[in-house]
Amino acid sequence: MLSHNFIREFILSQLLDLAELPVLLSTEGLEIAQQMANKMVDIFQTQKKLYVFGFEPYHYIARDLADNFSHGLNMNRPPLPVVLLEQTSGDPRPIPRLANQGEKGDGLLIITGEQSQATESLIEEAKANSIFTFAFCSYPPVKKHAPDLLFYLPVVNRPRVKELFLMLGHIICTLVESSLFGNSF
Repeated sequence: MLSHNFIREFILSQLLDLAELPVLLSTEGLEIAQQMANKMVDIFQTQKKLYVFGFEPYHYIARDLADNFSHGLNMNRPPLPVVLLEQTSGDPRPIPRLANQGEKGDGLLIITGEQSQATESLIEEAKANSIFTFAFCSYPPVKKHAPDLLFYLPVVNRPRVKELFLMLGHIICTLVESSLFGNSF
């Protein structure tokens, strides 16, 4: 059994690790969250869809956020038009194709750990179809085809990145809900 002092020190060290990552709570992080929420509200108000895709190992975060945006995080409310994009097993493509689904004016939220050719291809395809792109990305950032709105987290510690991406997604979802359905949560 672990000693009380070890547990206490471990918890404090984990909190200090988080405290060293002020990106989310900085002015820049909060501004990006507000901009993303405002654009998502615009998308939903124009009866368009929000697609959500998470690259491995962020697909669980994408699934959680798609469910929260669709069915509600903090309140019981009507569902929003949110579609989770997932790879089907045995699919040789690293990413799903938007061409058959997305329409001009829709939005795509991409959750990725780092810049990759697959990330840039998905952004390029979305932009070619006039789909607004949002991305949560850690180090190294997306370079060639930048999303319309990017939350960049300059960190390589994957567990911390996952925690912050989920927190950011929940903040944005709460802002969207309160804008569309009032502050009744």
